[in-house]
Amino acid sequence: MQRYFVNGNIEEVSFLEGDVFHITKVMRFKVNDEIEVVLNEKVYLAKIISLTPLKVEIIKEIIENRELNNDITLLYCLPKGDKLDLVIQKATELGVKRIVGVISSRTIVRVDAKDKEKKLIRYNKIIKEACEQSKRSFLPQFEDIIDYKNIGKYISNHNYIAYEKEALNESTLFDKLCMIKPHESISILVGAEGGFSEDEVLFSNTLGFENVSLGKCILRSETAAIYFMSILNFTLSR
Repeated sequence: MQRYFVNGNIEEVSFLEGDVFHITKVMRFKVNDEIEVVLNEKVYLAKIISLTPLKVEIIKEIIENRELNNDITLLYCLPKGDKLDLVIQKATELGVKRIVGVISSRTIVRVDAKDKEKKLIRYNKIIKEACEQSKRSFLPQFEDIIDYKNIGKYISNHNYIAYEKEALNESTLFDKLCMIKPHESISILVGAEGGFSEDEVLFSNTLGFENVSLGKCILRSETAAIYFMSILNFTLSR
């Protein structure tokens, strides 16, 4: 069943303009058709009672629990091309709570203030669509694009930096993640193409980030971010 994030209250739900178009023109829903709506992180079954204007009636609350018990922040150094779109989508499906773009020394992409505003709108649209597809009840945010020197603003209870030069110990990362308790926050830092400089790794270490290996192979930037989120999702869902 199609799911939409909405505003308003139980008595009067309001849809975003894009969702009104999607419901009426793309999905071609009719009066009395049922959809799911997410209001204040709660999921409801709703029935369409009018199309012009679009109105629904809340039927009942749907009790479900698809969210992780830990808040995960992904700090991801901006990659080339459209790789970031893929990472945003998959990280959202895998339970991320916040995404922050990072400009590191090896980041080729540069973003000015005007361009950043447009990008944040588009990135958050990708997040919303991924949340609706994966049936999440929490809507994460692509919060900002920051310089590497400002990563300290996003310190959590547990902080990890994916570093290809870290001594390989296949059980280490999984063992570390298994020690994380419910409701403890986690920040993961993943580099762009070319990884991190040694100075950047040392800087992150002074802030409390711990070097971790993601396995035997050197992964592409986007693969590393998705793989890291997958490990977290699997471990924290156990």
